[in-house]
Amino acid sequence: MSKRTVWAGMDVGKDEVWVSVSGAKVRRFDATASGIRTACSFVTERAGGDVIGICMESTGVYGYRVALWCRQNRVAVSVVNPAQIAAFAKAQLRRTKTDRVDAEVIRCFAESQQPRSWEPTRPSLRQLYGLVTELDRLREMKQQLANRDHSHDHLPDLPRQVRSTQRAVHRTLDRQIKKLEEAVAGVLAEDRQMNSQVTLLSTIPGVKMRTAVRLLAYGKDLWTERSQKELTAHVGLAPKEHQSGSSIRRKSRLAKQGDGRLRHVLYMPAMCGIVHNPYLRPHYQRLVADGKPKLLALAACMRKLLLLIRAMLTTNQTFMPPKIALT
Repeated sequence: MSKRTVWAGMDVGKDEVWVSVSGAKVRRFDATASGIRTACSFVTERAGGDVIGICMESTGVYGYRVALWCRQNRVAVSVVNPAQIAAFAKAQLRRTKTDRVDAEVIRCFAESQQPRSWEPTRPSLRQLYGLVTELDRLREMKQQLANRDHSHDHLPDLPRQVRSTQRAVHRTLDRQIKKLEEAVAGVLAEDRQMNSQVTLLSTIPGVKMRTAVRLLAYGKDLWTERSQKELTAHVGLAPKEHQSGSSIRRKSRLAKQGDGRLRHVLYMPAMCGIVHNPYLRPHYQRLVADGKPKLLALAACMRKLLLLIRAMLTTNQTFMPPKIALT
């Protein structure tokens, strides 16, 4: 007789975790290693020998910490998009939102949808992600300071202390950016697979090393673990149609319900690609010739570039347009 899966809904917060299992009252545990261990023991007791699965929302560092502990202790865990849980709660006409109710909603969602098991990203990719996100923050801060410097150049009575402070901040940012860039180079040097993937993506016209590193950092394992449709939706490049009957027929738009950082990284290579990339240029020209708006044609090229990157990483091929199949 096959074992069934007993699902537990877990609402994770900073200091506490609420756990819901069918047939038992929702219980509260401390969000510590011992508290999570006790919570898993509680779920195991209620399962009575059946397979247990824990489902939680993707709630940043708090949820990640708990999910990682579960995987390290060989407890099956699923991490789902909070938007899915919110939509499921609306479908159930839930009017109350508390931690206790959220745990019940997550459990009901898991029992009906059977979400896929979550696997942590390998350590080197997690390190790369942390370094790249911090690099982007510092570069953005540097650009903001540069913009402010431009406006200050037109102030004749700007105090000299402000100018000296700005120069000191610029020097500090430059030093920290250089340190992070060296750390990124060190991570790539230690991981042959990741280093070869960066070299691979750099063969695409319009994609330089910095862009290739950011694509890997923000895409993580999704490039090879997700289908074309799932990856397109994750990045927010899937079309969003709005029509009903014969009276409502609005223009299709990008859903943009996904990782905006990857869309941002893809934008400039796509802009460069419609001129220099033999894979994207004819696609863009054909869409424009058919009367499509240029912005829509550019979005289509971003999607085509996204699938091209996926195909190259999946097949481990360099950029050779006639030989790369996107299917």
